[in-house]
Amino acid sequence: GGLLEVCICICREKLFRSSAALLCALSITGGTAYASDTMPVYDLAGVVVTATRTENRVKDVPASTQVISAVEIERNGSNSVRDLLSQETNIFQKFRTRGGGHDIVIRGMDTDKTLVLINGRRVSNEADASGLGNAMALDRVNLSDIERIEIVRGPSSALYGSEAMGGVINIITKSSDKPSVIAGVSRSTLESNNWYHFDTGRKGKISATADMRFNKVFRDKDYDDFSSNNYGTAQTYNLSLNYYLNDDQYLNLFYDYYSQSTDNDQKHNTLQDAKEAMSKFTLTGKYRLAGTGSNYYQQRNYGISYNGRNDRNDWQIRLYGSNFDWEDIKNPVVLEAIPGRDPMSQKAFVGVVNSRYGKKDFNINTNHLWAVEGRDTLRINENNRLTFGAEYVKNKITGTNLGDNGDDVSSITRNGITKESSKKNIDTYAAYIQNEWTSGKWFVVPALRYDHHSSFGSHVSPKLGVTYKVSSDFRIKANYGEGFKAPSVYQLYYSLDRIMGASRVRLIGNPDLDPEESKSFDIGVEGEFGKGYATLTYFNSRLKNLIDTHLISEEGNLKSYEYINIGKARMYGVENVIGYRFNDNWQFKVTSAWLSAKDTTNNTDLVRRAKFTQIYQLVYDDNQDTGYSATLWDQFDHGYITEEHDKKNYNLLNLTVTRKFNRDTRLYGTVENIFDKKDKASDLDGRYWLIGMEHRF
Repeated sequence: GGLLEVCICICREKLFRSSAALLCALSITGGTAYASDTMPVYDLAGVVVTATRTENRVKDVPASTQVISAVEIERNGSNSVRDLLSQETNIFQKFRTRGGGHDIVIRGMDTDKTLVLINGRRVSNEADASGLGNAMALDRVNLSDIERIEIVRGPSSALYGSEAMGGVINIITKSSDKPSVIAGVSRSTLESNNWYHFDTGRKGKISATADMRFNKVFRDKDYDDFSSNNYGTAQTYNLSLNYYLNDDQYLNLFYDYYSQSTDNDQKHNTLQDAKEAMSKFTLTGKYRLAGTGSNYYQQRNYGISYNGRNDRNDWQIRLYGSNFDWEDIKNPVVLEAIPGRDPMSQKAFVGVVNSRYGKKDFNINTNHLWAVEGRDTLRINENNRLTFGAEYVKNKITGTNLGDNGDDVSSITRNGITKESSKKNIDTYAAYIQNEWTSGKWFVVPALRYDHHSSFGSHVSPKLGVTYKVSSDFRIKANYGEGFKAPSVYQLYYSLDRIMGASRVRLIGNPDLDPEESKSFDIGVEGEFGKGYATLTYFNSRLKNLIDTHLISEEGNLKSYEYINIGKARMYGVENVIGYRFNDNWQFKVTSAWLSAKDTTNNTDLVRRAKFTQIYQLVYDDNQDTGYSATLWDQFDHGYITEEHDKKNYNLLNLTVTRKFNRDTRLYGTVENIFDKKDKASDLDGRYWLIGMEHRF
């Protein structure tokens, strides 16, 4: 990060010591707007920048786009971004009981095919072959720092490249308004939080904002679970500084810091079978296992951008970095070892079980990302504008997950054992161009992007979107796009041998993998009628070169897998939203999604998806500085495909209530899954409650 990172690190250390000292420092700098460094920022409802990288009304953009506004975020009463998305969209999410985090399924696409951006920037996460980077990404975003969230459904590779095959979630942080301080606290079934937002407002050429959030996750373990959740503490800091060259040009410097330290514990409540092949015979028996583990995560995002506009151009040049470090340690313990009918001896069996199942483990890895990008939008005339840009992204992965499959192999000793570690670099450079053409009732947006990946070569992604305005209240939209998902570093170069539960798993990368590719189209209608509105969209996607693991050997409790391109899949369905505002205080909305998602190579349903999902939402808001707002919503999932390919149906009722004491103070509470439904196969963990309070000074 150079001098910029050093300077901001000093600021971060001061944040640790005293939030009061930070407030004083910010007051001295004077005030101005912290605009997020997506250029430009718009506060008008219904204006988005993600779908076309330019400002457009949601009504106009051809791509299926949704905005969760600041008003909706405040009214929602959520504790995290993933909770917010569950209530406000038809993005299907499920908790990953083994790997942590949550699946993010847009139109049936896997988690790793949705690109999560912060102010239009990529951020580094686990870069895991199983898609854990996105699964846990939303848990690491500071909810109190968010201005709005823009969601684009459907392939967006023509503008954003790899990982955007299913869609884009762009989280846009708060812009500065006026000098103020916001403080909040919350407590839920699972965790507690407190947060602080400092805003200097604009004075002269300088503006600054800072955010802090502190989180504690509580231990939770059911009797029949093998392991507890990861429990511990996390902290998040966000700093942003704008320097205005003039009213139309400014520099933005930013620094984000996140760290989390967690523990977990494991215990088998029942005896497990052990079967170990020896040189001349097979040793059998039973064992019971326990143990502990710890995890540490650290993420740092930093950079600078130059933003400007004039009568014909809007431009941005940005240089940024994102570093993610993570470490996990496992310490299993054999509680019991009971030999079978004809063991060599009690001692021999215990020794084999301890050496096989009680072996300690650790993994240490880093993911460093650097990027430089430039973009300009040229207004050719009042009916035509051209957007073009280029970017270079460099990923450097280092750690034990690569074993000796990377470069510069070395050894690391930790937790009493030694592992090999190596590193691998992947570079991507890209260029894209997009035209927005308006003629009468037509709005046509063609786009094309070229990507070159250092490991698998070049890829071209086209897209065409069309909006036809039948009338001022009725529109027809259609889109065709081709997307791709480059193999991750680990899918290409994994050499991982680790304990997973009571077993050991070896994952081997495959440098000959091809990128996953998709061809998608959708067509829909949307309109307004009196106090109501509705949308109806049909979508269809075909995928090829799907990447998955293939079992290549099994020896005792050790299973070895390799990544391969396994075949094809097809996702198609219908999305529908119907809303009606009865009066200034009451409104009702129904969001529905019908989905067919199949592995067409093996003719099987893709798991962890529902055939039909529907959310009914009733909202009350008295629109007063002192008063109440409330949201009652019900989620119905039909035909949820479990990992065992069973089909489940369930219905969840939820309620959020907010009490506004004045325009600066609010108290809110949420109860989800009111009737306490539990089903491990469907990832339902029972009732969840939250209470929180926020005050603006």
